Amino acid sequence: MVIDLRPQADPDAPGASWFDARLDGLFSLGSLGAPARLDELQGFARLMQTQGQGVEATRMLFDAPYAHTLLQQGRLSACAPLAELAEALFQRYQRAGQWLGLVN
Repeated sequence: MVIDLRPQADPDAPGASWFDARLDGLFSLGSLGAPARLDELQGFARLMQTQGQGVEATRMLFDAPYAHTLLQQGRLSACAPLAELAEALFQRYQRAGQWLGLVN
């Protein structure tokens, strides 16, 4: 399969996104689908930042122990939106087999 990466639209146009949707799903290892989209992880990172915790959203796509630790912290947060998002993401990572081999 060949993906044509030539620009399809003006990247500076209002509402244009830096992310090319044709690449969605190609950011995971072993060509398996990622358990979360980058924009979801960036939302998680913003909520974690409100709690004083820095998060590298892109790293969460490739580093399962890192993602596990941060999602566990988020699940225990007193911030309800953060705890709910962290729980949903944690369950998706778990269903995708990302936690296999990790010690809780």
